[in-house]
Amino acid sequence: MMNSSENWPEQDLEWLGKCPACGGEHRSQLFAGLRDLAFQVAPGTWTMWRCLGCEAAYLDPRPSENSIGRAYQNYYTHKQPRSAISDRRKRIKIRRQMGYYNAHYGYDFPGAWPFGKFIFKLDHAKASRADYAIRHLPAPSRKDAMVLDIGCGNGSFLLTARDLGYAAVGLEPDGDAVKRGLAAGLDVRLGLLPDSGLPKSSFDYIFLNHVFEHLHRPREAAAEILSLLRPGGRVWLSQPNLNAIGLSLFGEFWRGLETPRHLCLYTCKSLTRVLHEAGFIDIKMLPAEAVAESYFRQSLAMQQGLNPQQTESPPGWEIDGKKQARAADKAAFRTPERGESLAMTARRPG
Repeated sequence: MMNSSENWPEQDLEWLGKCPACGGEHRSQLFAGLRDLAFQVAPGTWTMWRCLGCEAAYLDPRPSENSIGRAYQNYYTHKQPRSAISDRRKRIKIRRQMGYYNAHYGYDFPGAWPFGKFIFKLDHAKASRADYAIRHLPAPSRKDAMVLDIGCGNGSFLLTARDLGYAAVGLEPDGDAVKRGLAAGLDVRLGLLPDSGLPKSSFDYIFLNHVFEHLHRPREAAAEILSLLRPGGRVWLSQPNLNAIGLSLFGEFWRGLETPRHLCLYTCKSLTRVLHEAGFIDIKMLPAEAVAESYFRQSLAMQQGLNPQQTESPPGWEIDGKKQARAADKAAFRTPERGESLAMTARRPG
């Protein structure tokens, strides 16, 4: 756990003076004195700026690329990988989901419950969780279809993609997570964007699930993603939404800030701009993911000075917090631009 009196070493800081998403120099201060409240391992306080051009927000100064690894000592990448559609602990739920996937994504899973498509159609939150479990991935159009999961962590989505009929490759900067993935029989490579070293024009789909906000050089990364896709291939990105309802309610305690690991946060406008300037077309925003309960619960814990990773709910959560979170999810269903997370897809021309 971090020592609150320490600072991030001066020699391991980068000063930007401009927005990493668009290069603009006009900005206003959004937050000062931010701390690592989410995992409580990174020392120092941080300032977040709002770009007056593209609307992105970014840390300046920030940890250097060579030093940022110290902020990931207790991260999600160290858990055991599990597929979202073959977890034996959830057999009944998965059979319902498979019925939904067969009807809406073109799959042909045997043993699926046909009425599953109706259950999910009537429950937006349930459908949202099912969609995001497979990251809106349709059935493969050919036998050699391949996906790349950037920042794949422990490799859980690689297992899911493989169960969906795809060949799957993972790219991950955490050496321990890479070892876990390899031990599970997965194709996981050590690295991150840009300069991944992966072969160009090789992938039908590329995924970045809560990864893009961690990248030091987002514009270079977007250009490399485009080059790694086959012509007509698609990228899928999900990250905390800078226009989230939760940010307006919790401010510096909002879980999506995750200082200093989240280097740059985006709105629909700013992320669209990054993708468009990289050469992507058909840029679309996806329906909001129903995740407000997770964001609000952890934000409330941090607001009260508690560890957001603890299993017990913070005071006030069961009475008012959960109700407030569910209302936020319903609002995001009507207005995806206000969801806690922001998900978009885009296509390489060709």
